[in-house]
Amino acid sequence: MDLVKFIETIEKLSKSKSLRSGDVDSFLKELLLSTTSALNCSRANVWKFNENRDALECLSSYSIDTDSFESGYSLKKKEYPNYFKFLMKNELIVSNKALDEKINIELIDTYLLPNKIRSMIDVPLRSEGAMIGVICFEQVINEREWKPEEQKFTQSIAQLVSLALETKKKRQYREELESIVKQKDLLLSEVNHRVKNNISIILSLINLQKHKVKDEFHELLFDEIRNKVFSISAVQEQLHLSEHLDKINTEQYLRELVSNLNNSFARDKALTISWNLKPLLIDITQAIPLGLIANELITNSFKYAFVPDNLTPFLHISCTEENGEIIFKVKDNGSGINSSSKGGMGMEIVESLCTQIDAKLYRKFDNGLETTIVF
Repeated sequence: MDLVKFIETIEKLSKSKSLRSGDVDSFLKELLLSTTSALNCSRANVWKFNENRDALECLSSYSIDTDSFESGYSLKKKEYPNYFKFLMKNELIVSNKALDEKINIELIDTYLLPNKIRSMIDVPLRSEGAMIGVICFEQVINEREWKPEEQKFTQSIAQLVSLALETKKKRQYREELESIVKQKDLLLSEVNHRVKNNISIILSLINLQKHKVKDEFHELLFDEIRNKVFSISAVQEQLHLSEHLDKINTEQYLRELVSNLNNSFARDKALTISWNLKPLLIDITQAIPLGLIANELITNSFKYAFVPDNLTPFLHISCTEENGEIIFKVKDNGSGINSSSKGGMGMEIVESLCTQIDAKLYRKFDNGLETTIVF
């Protein structure tokens, strides 16, 4: 009959919401009430080492006689050195005659006699192989002999207590980690915001200087510089708006970039733009080089493909993913360049940026120039 009661108690405690949530205080009260009833013993209490491991602190103690819980008192290692030493070495300490056991000599005057304890079982609590505390079951006034099934039951209960303490520890770690991640996200958001503002100031300064130039050549140089800076600024803008603090959406980014270049260079040209964009998320370490590459390729199209005699300028922008690779394409309908030509400074910049993101570069000449970047 006792064995059935023990199994039912363990099953009930193992399904406890307090155990699953790591609410140790509530779970210990639930556990001590259930186990003292199942064992028909007078008292039960749970102790845990303090941070310095030089004292056991009582997390919760229950007495059937008073039907009350207590906590807060402690047993110091320096006052009970032999008892602590014995606890560390054993998996179970059974004291049928507590006052006669050699191990309990240090406890007699200060703990056993004041609490009228005559028999007890002490079960060390362990986590990851190390002792973290002890759970005690105590009989007052009269001695009792702890049966083998009772001893096994107390060991099972000790495992549930250890599990509750581990769950609480993991919950605390998770909460601390979530707090750190939240702080990091706030910091990154603030950094991105400040970088965006600083780049905006740079763009404003470039525009101010541009108004001072007196010829179209230097005006075009300022436009090219401004567009390069804008390609970086657009990355920061996407980071600021995105829920991902270190990734950007390629579709939104490329549309904004092309719109800016179109405003800078198209002027009176009726440009037709074709899109094949997927909403891909890429890391900022790839986004900035990709933005600068896109800026150079599209700028070259405006400068060299969309010349005055090109009456129907056409631009195709594609950014897709295949087999884990990003495929970015820019195609125009210009007259193209000599297939043996390596291009000018713009292509040197593109090739250098491709190296940064370990990308492959392909050029195809067919009714215009098609440039493909794979990374």
